[in-house]
Amino acid sequence: MSIDLVVAGAIIKNEDMIQNAIYSVPKYDYNNRYILFDGYEDEGFFKDLYEAYKIYISKKNPSFNVIQFDKNIYFRKMLEHICHKSTAKYLFVIQDDVIVDNMNLDEILKDMNGYDIKWLSFIHKQPTDDTHWFEYFDDTYPNKYVYTHGVSERVFIADRENLLNVLATNPPSNKLTTKFIDTIYHTERNKKQWKQSSYDEKLQYWNQWRAFTHYDILHKHQVGKRI
Repeated sequence: MSIDLVVAGAIIKNEDMIQNAIYSVPKYDYNNRYILFDGYEDEGFFKDLYEAYKIYISKKNPSFNVIQFDKNIYFRKMLEHICHKSTAKYLFVIQDDVIVDNMNLDEILKDMNGYDIKWLSFIHKQPTDDTHWFEYFDDTYPNKYVYTHGVSERVFIADRENLLNVLATNPPSNKLTTKFIDTIYHTERNKKQWKQSSYDEKLQYWNQWRAFTHYDILHKHQVGKRI
């Protein structure tokens, strides 16, 4: 099964963080490798610093196709762009300020196909209750894949065509859903209508995403700041 690696980056103070993110992803014969750099529209010192940073990271990672955006378009539009550019079945996406636990990617891709998982999140920590960004409602025990209301965009594997469908059928409705993808599901779950919906009605929405969380494999935040 073909899969592309996508590293999503933006202006950041610590140039080592994106390298740590890249080093943490599983070694695999990816169809293509991409680094996405969001745009920075101001001028001056930080602009020059960002341009130098992008050159440095590009030279350090010659096996990656580096895509630079002129405008600050945020995560949602960057992912939409790569969904159209890619021809792979799946996208393994990691943001530049996290690292992910070790995993057997071959095994996970086989399981994603078997369970028809369209979005597999590797979250930061297990949810404590249903007010969290993630709400578990079923599992695949003894396997580690949990049916989940909610998605993480820090580190995940997504079915590329299904992701495009999700974006097409859920147009931006506020500033957050214009910029990000995980906020689409979160916004839906915060609606009064959702809280009054039946299990089957919620399941119908979930079927757009077919979102699962891996119970054991998590991501960790690196210590750093955006400029």
